[in-house]
Amino acid sequence: MVYFNLIMKKLMLFLIVFNVISFVTKAQDDGIFTESRPTVLGVSFDYGNLLKHTESLRQIDDAYPFAIKLDWSKHLITQESWDFCNCFPRVGVSLAYWDWDNPEVLGIGIIPLAYVEPYFLTQKRINLFVRMGLGGAFLTKQYDEISNPLNESYSTLFNFMIVLGVGVNYRLTDKLNLRLAAKYNHISNGGVRTPNKGLNFPSLNIGLNTSLEPIEFPSLTKNGKREPPEDKTRWSVVHFSGWSNANVGDKDKFYVLGFQGNYAKWVGGRSALTAGTEWTFDYSRKERFNLEGSNAAFGQGAFLGGHEFWLGSVTFSQQIGVYYFKQNRSTDSVYQRYGLSYLFTKHVFAGFNLKAHLHVADFFDFRIGYVF
Repeated sequence: MVYFNLIMKKLMLFLIVFNVISFVTKAQDDGIFTESRPTVLGVSFDYGNLLKHTESLRQIDDAYPFAIKLDWSKHLITQESWDFCNCFPRVGVSLAYWDWDNPEVLGIGIIPLAYVEPYFLTQKRINLFVRMGLGGAFLTKQYDEISNPLNESYSTLFNFMIVLGVGVNYRLTDKLNLRLAAKYNHISNGGVRTPNKGLNFPSLNIGLNTSLEPIEFPSLTKNGKREPPEDKTRWSVVHFSGWSNANVGDKDKFYVLGFQGNYAKWVGGRSALTAGTEWTFDYSRKERFNLEGSNAAFGQGAFLGGHEFWLGSVTFSQQIGVYYFKQNRSTDSVYQRYGLSYLFTKHVFAGFNLKAHLHVADFFDFRIGYVF
């Protein structure tokens, strides 16, 4: 639970890219320093350890995956970047080839990834960075009950990957850099098809990157306290729909729908605290009750509490849910939700959300809501 929560909570930091990416298209100079957006190219290598986080995965041999990765990014040395995060981030894409060290069961992976890397202490030769990435994972040996029954990690060709890492960058010259990072990586299909235990693996990364032009970093003073938003509270209602990650009888995909009410209050910076409730109708539970001959209600009610990042029109949320109504409970009493939404008007927003019990994804849902 600890490592899964860490990865998914840190995903909120990655979603800064939805605001930061807009910096690439702006070219303003406020007179404090000369802004630049140099292109950076890189190559790196990963070596990891595949975690066997459930009993069923312990049937396969120990695996130590490795990868080679190519990177392209823009280093955003702009006033707007500094105002946003007191840092100079890189925004880019990478393409990696992963060997899972178990070709018969796990195959290989080709992974394109979008990422953001805020850099700190940039005036020094040794500086620090954080990498947050989200992308696709094309995996070659998905689960098959006859030909590959041991692979309960993934059952689809296309999956999703989330990466969080921290590292040290050493500036060899004003164009060439040596970097070392520790990362945590999570791959799953988000509940589209079962089994979906996921690939979870920490890794070490070492690499070289070079900019196409010399880079100079300005010395700037950190920003002070941010101005509060115009609306410090939000009341909202949401409808959501999706497909559950469940195997019941001979079916492995079931419709899910529900309703949610939330209250959010700004507490400082870009953060708000939230409280709410939701009611969910998961038709996999209805199917299971029918097969068992049970008359139990398949609806589920839960209290929600959590945090939101308010990034302009983009909101990233992290919530903990605690069931107050769930008959014939077959999962934990507590679950997590992670969501991204976009406010199209002052009142209407839409987005998507992931519900998970510990390390196992329950379902993705798409949602539309109204802010009062």
